[in-house]
Amino acid sequence: MKKIMLAACLLWGMLHTVQLFASVPIVYSRCERAAGAFDLTGTVTVNGVKQTVTRTLRGLDMYDVLPDVTNFFSGFAAPCDLMLRQPDGSEQIIYNCSSNSTKQNACAALDPQVSFDGRQIVFSVFRGTLVHNTANIHSQVLHPDAEPENLGWQNLPSMHLQSTGAHLHIYNLNTGVTDAMPFENGVFDAGPTFIGHNQLAFTSTRDGNLSTLVFRTNTNRLGTRIWAIDTDWKNLELSSHHSLSQEQHPFTLMDGRVAYSSWQIFGGLPFRYANSGPGWFTTLDNLFHIYTQAPDGAGNFPLFGQHSGDHAVSYYGEDHMAAHFMTQMSDGRVCFSDYYRGNNNGAGVIICVMPEPKGVEGKSPYNVAVPADMYVPHDVINVAPWAINDDAIAKPLDPPVVTVPGYADPMLFTGKLSHPGALPDNRLMMTWFKGLCSSVIDDLIFKKMGKPTPPLINGSGSGTGMNLLTHLDKDIPGCDGGIYLATKIPSRHPSDLQLIVDSPDWHEIMGRAVVPYQAIYGIEKPAEIPRADKLTDRPELPAGTPFGLLGAASITDRETLPRGGVPVFENLHAFHLQGTDTIDYTDEELCGVRMIATYPNRGANIHEQIANVTGERVAILGEVPVLHYAADGSRIMDPSGHPDTSFLLSFPANTPYIMQGIDCDGRTLNTDQSWQHLRPGEEKTCGGCHVHARPTRIQFADSFAATSAYEIPQLGRGEVPLLTGKSGNTVATRAVPGYGMQIEFTRDIKPIFDRHCVSCHGGGQPAAGLALDRTNGVNHAQNTTWWCLVVDNQQTCTPPELRAKGMSGEALSRPFLSKYIKAFNSRGSLLYWKAANRRTDNRTDAQYPNDIDFGADHSTSITPEELGILSRWIDLGSPGGAQELRDTQKPTLNLVATVDEDRITGLKIGATDVGSGIHPDSLVMCIHDNKQKKCQNIPYKTDKHEIITMTLRNPILDVNTEIEASVKDLAGNETRVKWTVDWLLTHSKKQLH
Repeated sequence: MKKIMLAACLLWGMLHTVQLFASVPIVYSRCERAAGAFDLTGTVTVNGVKQTVTRTLRGLDMYDVLPDVTNFFSGFAAPCDLMLRQPDGSEQIIYNCSSNSTKQNACAALDPQVSFDGRQIVFSVFRGTLVHNTANIHSQVLHPDAEPENLGWQNLPSMHLQSTGAHLHIYNLNTGVTDAMPFENGVFDAGPTFIGHNQLAFTSTRDGNLSTLVFRTNTNRLGTRIWAIDTDWKNLELSSHHSLSQEQHPFTLMDGRVAYSSWQIFGGLPFRYANSGPGWFTTLDNLFHIYTQAPDGAGNFPLFGQHSGDHAVSYYGEDHMAAHFMTQMSDGRVCFSDYYRGNNNGAGVIICVMPEPKGVEGKSPYNVAVPADMYVPHDVINVAPWAINDDAIAKPLDPPVVTVPGYADPMLFTGKLSHPGALPDNRLMMTWFKGLCSSVIDDLIFKKMGKPTPPLINGSGSGTGMNLLTHLDKDIPGCDGGIYLATKIPSRHPSDLQLIVDSPDWHEIMGRAVVPYQAIYGIEKPAEIPRADKLTDRPELPAGTPFGLLGAASITDRETLPRGGVPVFENLHAFHLQGTDTIDYTDEELCGVRMIATYPNRGANIHEQIANVTGERVAILGEVPVLHYAADGSRIMDPSGHPDTSFLLSFPANTPYIMQGIDCDGRTLNTDQSWQHLRPGEEKTCGGCHVHARPTRIQFADSFAATSAYEIPQLGRGEVPLLTGKSGNTVATRAVPGYGMQIEFTRDIKPIFDRHCVSCHGGGQPAAGLALDRTNGVNHAQNTTWWCLVVDNQQTCTPPELRAKGMSGEALSRPFLSKYIKAFNSRGSLLYWKAANRRTDNRTDAQYPNDIDFGADHSTSITPEELGILSRWIDLGSPGGAQELRDTQKPTLNLVATVDEDRITGLKIGATDVGSGIHPDSLVMCIHDNKQKKCQNIPYKTDKHEIITMTLRNPILDVNTEIEASVKDLAGNETRVKWTVDWLLTHSKKQLH
């Protein structure tokens, strides 16, 4: 009786699902799938005899590639149409690429999102040429008994799009009209999402930056940042100034934040795992994590994955790879695909996360059972545990049998999942990729079927996937994506999935419900988050300011200690996965903060421009002490009873930055590795230093830095303050002229070596084998001084008898770059110890038998100032490239209006620049009305950093008039903004919350 009742309940649930879904139209992209078999002919050698063999091969779709973090711009199967599917199953092509494409002029319509009122669909169209897929076929694919050899690259019938750009489109469901953003060749505008009824966020390459140059690589990819634009294609604005690599597919959450996939590969982050041996990095494209920010770009913060994963399974049953393709369910869960990049069509598993409270990332790294759970949210669901996100083909399918329309035989593999899409009543649809769905092949299916494994089944490439499917001789797909409904979560088996749309001729992906926002989330639209400058009202942030304020209640309330402590010697997780404390230190040693601007990579051959451990150029904006004393000389205490170490700084907005905790001599004790930025007029504060797993001890409002007695340091105004030591209660500083201080090997470090070191460490027999005089020519050439200090983890520059022994013998793993330097860690580096003539990591040579010792006394004549330059060079990533000092950061430009009764009576313009300073004759203002364009050049005093106020002779009433401003720095970098009067009227009014 219970079984009957259970069956009845399940049947009712499935019928209810059918009825529920029957009322929901969806929009999706369909991309041509390489269906059917094809004949391949080649010459092979069998039993010593050459012969021409033709074999009919299945699995041509194994070479289909679909969009993922690796194939974001190009290289995916095409053409792709945008489809509107009605509840009765009827379909309409919204954007037709399949019928209109030629090899020379093809397109793919992707990335659909629906407006909050359900009346518009925004999407991307990628344009380019169609190119045949190719495969380097192995002889045993043609004949199992052939002598092993590669037959060379073969053109396959299937095609992919070689894109030259992408642009946004908006389809109006009421009128049937599509409006397109103008196409710019070489610019990729993609992944749009609505952030307002008439405003979009999207990713774009239009800033021209390239991705981070990971240490030991020599390639970059196009960089993408999140931009905003109105639906009439006006008021274009860069939002995510912090992004220096790639951000992909933003999605607006119910609370108003914009979630997106962020490629986090700065500094030490890629070195949490060594794929190719000691000193090397992990799979870079798997370092896409979910971040959030306000629609204007303020407050970026990790939602998932920043400190988890790395070849270990978390409590929800998966190892985090690349997190991508988002939606949010009715109950607030954020769902996304998590997959291994590149080889798996963006398919793996679907993870659903209940967001943590504001400022919290997830579980404490000090309380979890395994490192894979560090900072993972407390409530995570794996939608279908039968799917996998490994770099491997899907698992063999257990009973019950699953059949799919269009295929004569039952499915043999579980398949993989991607592209979750929310539906009303907390339902979830997704793309189920049926088949193997990976280029990394194994023979488990033959073992499960009790059959012998044919030749050339295990491995990657060479036609192994087609070989496997041809030997199986079943009418099943190699990989075929279709859209399905999850009838239960977690799903126990692919048979739980209910078909929505799935044709063997197409890959159906990126499904979205075409309904008003209210139908899914019970609210008309997401919550509105005001622009950052509207959330504060301080005299330090007047209208038009190009600066922002950053503060923290404490730098000693922190979660910077690596799980398990600072490692004795080598360790890949410490610093690279979680916890960046460089040495064993007490809170008393934390003396100040260092603000560091990070510059985007621009131009060709970045590996010939820079050579450093960060992957970007960096510049010190300033160092500020945080030790606060009362008039009687006692330490000021915060409300929690701890010494107050709060700070509040002013520095240029729209500038990517990281922060380091430093001692009183300016040496790094812990460091940030995720880019951030301030927006003009923003005040951003927090309670502690990377306290992402618990509430902080106090709030910023309760700290000394929040009081009127605190004097706010002004950075980026022509002087860079540096800490130079502590005497009594006084932390000494010195000021260096400039807007940012860069340190580079040839200009700054080589002269120190020349003055104090090369007399011993030079010539044919340098002391201890360390030659500090090999400084002519290109620094990053092998066996130069820079190379031996920064790159030589194999210790080839060190005499054999002096080489340190690590986990892998003489090849040192991170954090060591060489025997002499630890990455970003002067106080833990032998080079610095010898320069300072003392060990500075708070350890002794006798303390641990398996670390590097300071050794004998090493007197030097280096001055304290030179020692400070050396320590900062190490802490900043040991820059040594030919163009490290080039300014690639664009100026900050803020344009707001003076408003009187809905008309603009004046303008306020603020500009600053952290690299070279504003060019005093470069500021140009233009007013575009319906009749003409009026421009005026405005002199700008760069040393004043003043806000220029312009009073208009004739107030502007026409809301469609556009006002444009542009400014250049002394290096020639230009920033340009262009706002409509309507935009300025909306955003120039103060709205305090």
